Amino acid sequence: MQVDYRNFTYATNPCAANVPVPAVMRDGAFSYFDRTMGAGFSLSVVTIVRGSLQPGTQQAVVVLRCDFPIGGTAAAYVFAERGDGSAKPLGKVADANWGAEWGAGPAAIQAQFAHGRLIVSACANTACTQKATTSYELRAGKLIRTSHA
Repeated sequence: MQVDYRNFTYATNPCAANVPVPAVMRDGAFSYFDRTMGAGFSLSVVTIVRGSLQPGTQQAVVVLRCDFPIGGTAAAYVFAERGDGSAKPLGKVADANWGAEWGAGPAAIQAQFAHGRLIVSACANTACTQKATTSYELRAGKLIRTSHA
């Protein structure tokens, strides 16, 4: 049974400082109005990439986007899927930030599973003038960074 990340409760999100957790996504969307800031925040599921880091296991990378009035932020989270339709968070592997005239959106985050590894390409700096590629493996049930370039 695959996890439905578009209808899922996220314990954390890219704008957790302003959006209390949990964020309960319905049809890939969640909205919150922060009374202190007087601003609204919209979260959405951008991409879901599934793969396996070890035989007999299933993982997924979910990119969440958080839009707010002057820009936004996105983050990629890795989950280990369980056979009962639930998922255990393994960690955050990338983020992207943007404003009206700087940065890059969630499309700057690319993830793929290949040969028992997760390979993530994302912005290396806030302005996204450089990219970085990082590889991850699953060891003893934990996501371990194996290389960074």
